[in-house]
Amino acid sequence: MDFRLNLMMMLPESFRKRMIGDRSIERDGRTMSPAMQTILYILEKRRITTDIENIGAKKIRDFYNVTAGALQKRPPRMKTIDHKMNVEGGQIRIREYIPNDFEANNHSMLFFHGGGFSIGSIRTHDPVCKFFAKMLGWKIFSVEYRLAPENPFPIPLEDCDQSMDWLIENADKFEIDADKIAVGGDSAGGNIAACLCIKRIEEGKKEPERQILFYPAVDTGGDYESIKTFTDGYFLLTKELLEWFGSNYLDESDYTNIYAAPMNYEKLDLVPPALIITAGFDPLRDEGKAYAEKLQKNGVKVDYKEYPSLIHGFLNFTIAPECFRAMEEISEKIKSIN
Repeated sequence: MDFRLNLMMMLPESFRKRMIGDRSIERDGRTMSPAMQTILYILEKRRITTDIENIGAKKIRDFYNVTAGALQKRPPRMKTIDHKMNVEGGQIRIREYIPNDFEANNHSMLFFHGGGFSIGSIRTHDPVCKFFAKMLGWKIFSVEYRLAPENPFPIPLEDCDQSMDWLIENADKFEIDADKIAVGGDSAGGNIAACLCIKRIEEGKKEPERQILFYPAVDTGGDYESIKTFTDGYFLLTKELLEWFGSNYLDESDYTNIYAAPMNYEKLDLVPPALIITAGFDPLRDEGKAYAEKLQKNGVKVDYKEYPSLIHGFLNFTIAPECFRAMEEISEKIKSIN
């Protein structure tokens, strides 16, 4: 699949349009980019987006680990170091990415991968972290938190919170500034990043300098138009899959918990500055925008950007030129947050 996708992306756009039926996908006033249509076309042909909620967590994880790299450009080479951190009941892994132009006492990012709290790993987001490390010139620390349903809420959040403690305690060793640590994550990882900020405020612990939320899940109870529009099975996150992720991670009593639904937090004026990124063709689009607006109303400095022609998960689709350009633009925005 890797070779086929790369070959298809090299074809002229007019040819790709004919191959997928020369039809534009238009929803909610937005037109999907031809490259996104091509990727979805291949995924549909390979039956990657169908019925995965019935396969079981382990098989889905194995499949995602193997196939995620097929949708990525070849990432830059750099030194990486895997660290182990003790947690209650075992150990988790944290990968340190060291850009070739690393300068001591600079900013760094603690990154939490997406995957509905149930799938995903350091491996699936390795290219994402390498690209951001290179583009930012920052060290990135990617956390392999434990996954649901074996490890439901709040275990993934607690793993990531302990990772923040660990990084602060070892800042001198890693030659980073403990006052310049950002947290970031995509989708479920964006939820964890937002909730971690709230958790540390409530517990009186050192907070991240900034939060970087890529198409985050931030509200467990909202009635958003984008959820109604984009969970029809063609946009990766089906209604059934979203429900499967939610039931893996949360009990019914957890849905209003501020450590699961940051939209419910009543002291949002205290959270760090935020960059919030959404995709036009994404069930989570509207709640991401709503969270950005709510933070702004509470006086938080927020930079919000929607990429209207892209789909959920586009950080993992840098084989498409518009996704890679979006990463470059986002990197500049990250560096500009004060």
